[in-house]
Amino acid sequence: MTTPSHSDSDLLRGIVQQARRAPDRTALVVGDRSLTYRELDTATAHLARRLVAAGVRPGQTVMVYQRQSLDTVIGMIAALRAAAAWCVVEPGRAVSAVRSVVAVATCTALIVDGRDEATPRDEVAALATSSAAAVLDISEDTEPPAVALPDQPPLRAPAYVITTSGSTGEPKAVVVSRANLATLIGSRTYPYTDGELVTFSAMRLIWDGCLSALAWALTVGGTSVLPDARMLPDVDAVAELAVRHGVSHFVATPSFYRLLLPRLGELKPTLRIVTLCGEPVPVRLVEQHREALPATSLHNEYGPTEATVTCICHVVPEAPQPVVPIGTPTDGTTAHILDRSLRPVRWGTRGDLYLGGGQVADGYAARPGLTAARFVADPFSTAPGGRMYRTGDLARLDGSGHIEFHGRADSQVKVRGVRVERAAVEAVLQGHPAVHEAVVLDATHSDDAVYLAAFWVPAPGVAPTPTAPALTRYCAERLAPESVPERFVAVDTLPIAPGSSKLDEAALRALLRSRPERRTAPSRHGWTEHERAIGEIWSQVLLHDEFDRADRFFDVGGNSHRVVALHLRLEAGWPGAISVGMLFDLDTVATQAAALSPDPATRIESEPADSTPLAFEV
Repeated sequence: MTTPSHSDSDLLRGIVQQARRAPDRTALVVGDRSLTYRELDTATAHLARRLVAAGVRPGQTVMVYQRQSLDTVIGMIAALRAAAAWCVVEPGRAVSAVRSVVAVATCTALIVDGRDEATPRDEVAALATSSAAAVLDISEDTEPPAVALPDQPPLRAPAYVITTSGSTGEPKAVVVSRANLATLIGSRTYPYTDGELVTFSAMRLIWDGCLSALAWALTVGGTSVLPDARMLPDVDAVAELAVRHGVSHFVATPSFYRLLLPRLGELKPTLRIVTLCGEPVPVRLVEQHREALPATSLHNEYGPTEATVTCICHVVPEAPQPVVPIGTPTDGTTAHILDRSLRPVRWGTRGDLYLGGGQVADGYAARPGLTAARFVADPFSTAPGGRMYRTGDLARLDGSGHIEFHGRADSQVKVRGVRVERAAVEAVLQGHPAVHEAVVLDATHSDDAVYLAAFWVPAPGVAPTPTAPALTRYCAERLAPESVPERFVAVDTLPIAPGSSKLDEAALRALLRSRPERRTAPSRHGWTEHERAIGEIWSQVLLHDEFDRADRFFDVGGNSHRVVALHLRLEAGWPGAISVGMLFDLDTVATQAAALSPDPATRIESEPADSTPLAFEV
């Protein structure tokens, strides 16, 4: 297949055209802030001139080092206007990982928000010193420099750099060209009405899944809506934002959509399409969607970062399906299911999924060997120099010719929509002085949400043995939140399957069922009745009792989806008393007990029917 030209779908060209065509139309909403196309054009041009004046040159990379806000998107587009590429990184990530990204992506400028206390000033200064990068603080109100913006580079120039997990724990930086992004935008064939297109991305800008709706909407003159950093952890706030703006096209991971769905009923008159991506779509979730939003089309989309967000799509039919396929390639993409010799497998047989066409990215920054191994020559392409990306995913064709996803061929797994390299988590865990060996496996809750379980062998002669909360804290200091295991199971030795030299994963998974994670709690002498009631809820959610009333929830095994489970149980006993967002500040047993009803006779008498912690993307 010849890859079509999508030069008319260039993101920057589209934004400039819409600023002329519909200048007063709302272009962008992030949280409670918004910009029209005229305002977006002015703000991005201003920041782009500051970047050029600071020394940014065509083809270089600008790091947008901010928590999610309207200014984050302004920074991304300003980088394009300066003929550079953007790279979004949130403060709070491991220092070594940020420095690695700055180095491999050759970032020549950092855009920061000096008003945000979450941005570590000392780290910004260290990054700037070590890389000689200029630092631009958006909180400083400056006059636009009297410099001209550069001519736009060819479409083959980089548009953005985005990081994914690496097997050694060091991030891989994927370089995506403007042509790749234009092909993605051009492949969005969703129906819409001009002036009524409002897209919603229920995800973070550090993940490229948000671009599926964001870039398309800004190019064709729609309104793109996203939560800000404050809203992201709060399901109610995210749903309210979508309802307030009358969203027509909604994008989320299946895990997060499961939580949002009961709150989206008010969108029935406007919501035309829901697109799920980042994880396999459970059949039960399709049924729940049909029950809640019967007139809204449901799409399942698939695509790795290395093939520019999503490039395979399935419009889920009304008739029930035993498995939800990922579908067929979108315009500009080819897909092949091959054996080890790069020959097509028989129809219905599992094989390795390869992707070709205009969305295949340039490769990994500063890693030519890995790029050559994963981006291979495309023997099926008629275009000179055609390449395929070896996804590492297994797939097959069903009876209707749709592609089914059948898991990973390597150690990667998706957790709340984020790709995690299990080997990277193992490498970090084995760096603990009390850990001799470690294996990390993916497991699922009863609602199909994926989590990580770590099985570890204690190092001989090391005492005391670390607790699960201690291992959680150790991993949280070195890994992204989605990469931190939820369960830690100590074993004497790693089992070997009978008749082979391979790890007996089945035996390890059986331990998750046979060893409920409940441990002896510290003394609760002196706790109030309210604190003991809250403590019992924490025990149910965390699956252990090893915490005191002053311990922070996220320091003793809590995470983004367990905080939702905590909220559900608190809501059952004290309706409306504490929102999900408040739990990120009221993060101890003591503060939660103090914030609830002062009547000590008030007790929780019930809990949700499904007591399994729920997962969502933040």
